[in-house]
Amino acid sequence: MKRTALFFALFAATVTAHAQDGASLGVGVDYSSGDYGSDKTTEILSVPVTAKLVSGNWTYKASLPWMRVSGDPNVLPGLGTVNNTNPRGRGRGNGNGGTPDPEESGTASGIGDLRLAATYSFDTGGPLGVDLTANAKIATADEDKGLGTGANDYGLALDLYRDFGGTLLFGGVGYTELGDSDYISVDSVTNANLGASWKVGGGSLGAMYDWRQAAADDYDDRSELTGFYAFSSGPSSKFQVYASTGLSDGSPDLGGGVNYTFGF
Repeated sequence: MKRTALFFALFAATVTAHAQDGASLGVGVDYSSGDYGSDKTTEILSVPVTAKLVSGNWTYKASLPWMRVSGDPNVLPGLGTVNNTNPRGRGRGNGNGGTPDPEESGTASGIGDLRLAATYSFDTGGPLGVDLTANAKIATADEDKGLGTGANDYGLALDLYRDFGGTLLFGGVGYTELGDSDYISVDSVTNANLGASWKVGGGSLGAMYDWRQAAADDYDDRSELTGFYAFSSGPSSKFQVYASTGLSDGSPDLGGGVNYTFGF
């Protein structure tokens, strides 16, 4: 899953299933570390700010993070390892304002990519919930710093969820048309997830498995397992904490984060 947007989608099924009309704002911190199948460790710190509006069957979301990325310039947030031929950024000389690193490893920070989503929740007339989401990644991240590809992405996702006596089961599939830039060529990808959550101590405790196709040839698919706990901290506020582990070379070795949401 896109680490910079994990908080953005992790609770999509549970939140949509119980959503009420209104708006909310959120802020979070997300961290991941791994070698992504290379010989260098890449660390990604993201501080996303989010906004959500629920109106009837529609839910609209937007997320924009500040990021700090340290490591291999071929590892990009949200994608993993790609063939990045950009001569600038993260140890390659100009993008980070320093001198070239012979091992091509460096650090850069700045605004990440803007992510937008619109979800329609179908009225099935029964206990099964069905959501259809159109999403877009707008390339606001600096490609010369290795914070993004410099190209827009567009995708669709279908999510199903149902409550079985306090146990919520959810899963989904998605397709994303990744955009190529002058220095990075990527493939369109599919993804799938499956999970469950339970009411525990006034909150929701759960786990989710996520798989995502590799964005470039000759690299491993992403495969991750995430545990999470979401709980209310007031009449209109909520905390979400999570930790994840990678199950393939294409994934970060570990990650985790926290997100705070306030509704009004």
